[in-house]
Amino acid sequence: MSAVLQAPLFPPPARRRRAEIDVHALSIPAQTFTGDFYFTHRTEERLWFALGDVAGKGLPAALVMAMIQEELEHRIASCARAGCDPSTTMQRLHAFLRPLLPRNRFATVVIGWLADDGTLKIVNGGHCPPLIVRRDGRVETIDSTGPVVGVLASSQWNVTSLHLAPGDRVVLYTDGVLEASSPEGLEFGACGIETALARVSANDPARAVTSAVFNAVDRHAAGAREDDLTLLVIAR
Repeated sequence: MSAVLQAPLFPPPARRRRAEIDVHALSIPAQTFTGDFYFTHRTEERLWFALGDVAGKGLPAALVMAMIQEELEHRIASCARAGCDPSTTMQRLHAFLRPLLPRNRFATVVIGWLADDGTLKIVNGGHCPPLIVRRDGRVETIDSTGPVVGVLASSQWNVTSLHLAPGDRVVLYTDGVLEASSPEGLEFGACGIETALARVSANDPARAVTSAVFNAVDRHAAGAREDDLTLLVIAR
């Protein structure tokens, strides 16, 4: 039932238009409703993307998520047309949310775009560090480049600029992946993600990467789900 209820809020990942970019997402709620969100939008030579998590669980978090999802669609489409960088999109999302959110609500968000030539621009608003997985297996992280969204009166975010070569990937995830707990109480953690990624070939599609990470989390947690889990993989 949960998948049916949430499906209208999650647009399908942007279809692969050119061979340079492949994208796949997986989102599984822990309860009937989810506070996780993601969004992709293809425009000319760029794939815009966003992924995040609203603090809290259940219906209150899901309502905030729905507001963010709708606003992201509008803001990213607008910024794509105007040629903005992701920090502008983040700033506009923050300005929209701050007067609407109660004090105990905020969101962590990653927003960015990947161009067909491999240029990557990304902003991290207090979210789990996105991973850049190079074709040779090296893993780089992108830590926060600004605060969480919807809290501080004055907030700024810096843009991280990188280049992805063919075979490189961006892996985005929510804390439901990191904090998945084993029956013994051990968290999956960043090491669990990197171990799962090491089992995937550089030639495998984005769908295979999301499946490898999810299956590793599921085995680690023995099928239990304490938090929403969302993965977004973008491969060049």
